[in-house]
Amino acid sequence: MASANCKITAELISDYATGRLDVEEVQVMEEAINRDEEVAAAVAAARRVDARTTRALAASKLGVPKPRL
Repeated sequence: MASANCKITAELISDYATGRLDVEEVQVMEEAINRDEEVAAAVAAARRVDARTTRALAASKLGVPKPRL
């Protein structure tokens, strides 16, 4: 993925927030985060959603009441 021609999509942001990108894609995302406040905010939001989802899934496996999403 070339950084100059890279389009930052919701899927790419989600993959970055959940750690599913290769090294080159991570570098592209980090450059975009540093350049664009909207991308940085979207990544922060995606990380919060991922953390909530992870907690909810863990709670359901442990029989603990699910946190509100």
